[in-house]
Amino acid sequence: MIKPIAEVMVVILIIATIGGNHSKKEKHVADWLGIARIAYFILLTLSVIKLITNYPVVLIPNILWLLYLIIVYIYLENTFRLKRETFGNPLRTTGVTIALVIAMIVIIVFF
Repeated sequence: MIKPIAEVMVVILIIATIGGNHSKKEKHVADWLGIARIAYFILLTLSVIKLITNYPVVLIPNILWLLYLIIVYIYLENTFRLKRETFGNPLRTTGVTIALVIAMIVIIVFF
């Protein structure tokens, strides 16, 4: 039951990242950032639940997954900050989107 919710959250994160970084107004960027934060924290909560339920069996992969999610979140926040302060960086937007697609692939295969 956790896997479909995690997949939906990553899809929402991808849409929010693309939408937020292509928005013309700062208010719309802030709206997309709010959506991305909510989806990210739901995804992080699901990952912590998975870590707790599978604790003794697969500890290292789950911890690595949580670290990957934290790094992607820092990258996502930095991208939105750059978009709000300047006009953004298309390469960074592409990097965040690729990182989220990798997260989606990992969820589909291993979650």
